[in-house]
Amino acid sequence: MNIEEIKHIADIAMIEFSEEELKGFQDNFNETFALVNEIKNLSLDDLEMTFHVNDTINNLRPDEIKNSLKVEEATKNTAEEKYGYFKIIKFVE
Repeated sequence: MNIEEIKHIADIAMIEFSEEELKGFQDNFNETFALVNEIKNLSLDDLEMTFHVNDTINNLRPDEIKNSLKVEEATKNTAEEKYGYFKIIKFVE
């Protein structure tokens, strides 16, 4: 990942970084991507598929139907509302 890509992500997130911080991010990203690529290249042909690594049973609670907030109540503290929804900044290109 190059500095320009990192600056672009920072601009989208509205975060400012010094040149030194950006250089550090570049080193960290490249190191992380190198590790990910190393993992992607591992041979898994001789391994048996595993779903759980221990004997844990699915212990999620059952779904319960509950009353929801009314639109007015849910959006009463938002900075901006549009059509009964939270209005957010569009940052997807």
